[in-house]
Amino acid sequence: MVRCLTPVLLLGVVAGFPAAARQPDDTTRILVEPAKTRQTFDGLGAGAIFYEGHITSLAARNKDERQEQLFDDMFTRVNTRFLQLMIRETHEPTNDNADPYTPAFDDKDFEYCKHTVRIAQAALKRRPGTQLYATLYTPPPWMKPNNAATAGGEARVSLTPGLELELAEYVWAFQAHMTKQGVPVQYLSIANEPDWPHTQPGYCLTPDRHALLFKTVGEYLEKMAKKYPDVPRPKLVGPNTLSAVGAAKDYVPRTLAAAGKYLDVVAAHDYDPRGDRWGARRKLGGTRPVWLTEWCARKKDATPGMTDSAVEYGLALHDAFAGGVNVFMAYDWVYPPRDSGEGLIHVNWGNDYVLTKPYHLLRQWSEPLTPGMKMATPAWTGRSAAALRVTPFVSADGGSVVVHVVNAPDTDAPVSLQLTGRWAPTAARTRTSVREDVAALPPLTAAAGRFADVLPAKSLTTYRVEAAGK
Repeated sequence: MVRCLTPVLLLGVVAGFPAAARQPDDTTRILVEPAKTRQTFDGLGAGAIFYEGHITSLAARNKDERQEQLFDDMFTRVNTRFLQLMIRETHEPTNDNADPYTPAFDDKDFEYCKHTVRIAQAALKRRPGTQLYATLYTPPPWMKPNNAATAGGEARVSLTPGLELELAEYVWAFQAHMTKQGVPVQYLSIANEPDWPHTQPGYCLTPDRHALLFKTVGEYLEKMAKKYPDVPRPKLVGPNTLSAVGAAKDYVPRTLAAAGKYLDVVAAHDYDPRGDRWGARRKLGGTRPVWLTEWCARKKDATPGMTDSAVEYGLALHDAFAGGVNVFMAYDWVYPPRDSGEGLIHVNWGNDYVLTKPYHLLRQWSEPLTPGMKMATPAWTGRSAAALRVTPFVSADGGSVVVHVVNAPDTDAPVSLQLTGRWAPTAARTRTSVREDVAALPPLTAAAGRFADVLPAKSLTTYRVEAAGK
């Protein structure tokens, strides 16, 4: 994919632009070739991680109407397909028994799940096709050498050897409980960032240890699906590392070698943005879908509504889909009020909530997209080209094109957009910027086959064009 072209190339024929169209002005010319498509778009998602109680806290204060409005803002107005849930370390405070194939869990130990269940129910009510994806952050403390939830930092606390089946039983018990509550989980990760020596709830796994544990869990879930057919077996997502680069280098090859039968989705977070990390994973995984299972803006942000964090989201979304992912998941729907961009919505526990600029950007990005769309091939050239990111999607039937364009700097950028093939002469527009939140703008009319526009500083503009005669 060509993001920008060097000035010397502008003197020749570049990316399909006629020589007469390349006069030296400030306009960045964007060319999209809808007939040249790549991977399939499978959807967007976000997590209910750490602050599930904040999400349901309005109802806890008898603010039921506001609670429903929050759920509408989360699941009705944002076109997400996946909801990531957190498996906490508390539903087996001590070993239930000596036989991992005969679970004997106590319902009272799943009390923390009441928030998780309520959130999942709200999502499914508003979007019946929502796919639930659960991630184990840490096994119970008694399964770990430090007898604590933390991953131990540089100590890299792992699972106590010999307790692999107990861990498998633990994640199965979460699935059994969720199924009993009417919200079964479709996808499961056995660890969260097992490659990172952090002090949050978690546990560390080397590539080899992860591969063997993944195999053990896969085999266990397969056996339990036969023994307890009413509890559906979730598809396994891995390795779910912090680094997509490290995953491609070590974790994915080892997991494929030891447990390829059970690896349904190749996935990682995107906090190590080096090289062709997603292309490498796609080659390794073959036909398996590639998911980005976590990303968020983490810098301190004092801009209005966290505009800078929203722009970071736009760049991250572009990099992911340009790189070859099928699914992008924002880290967390809700955080308490703070000065950084981890949460899409800020909930002041039990009082009220605020929608951030990252929320509005993700809403705009998601709005026109449907699973089954294909990534198209863009090119762009001009004075502002290096500052823009262009991400086009083509509908499954080829009858429409959606083009997201992020202008990251604090200066406006004039652009012209051209699509190869036969398309209607009008383009619908939506924009999120410093002053706008998913604002519907007057449509553009093409002149000489091009749509001319000016992109405001720090903005996402979305264009939608239909096939001619449609």
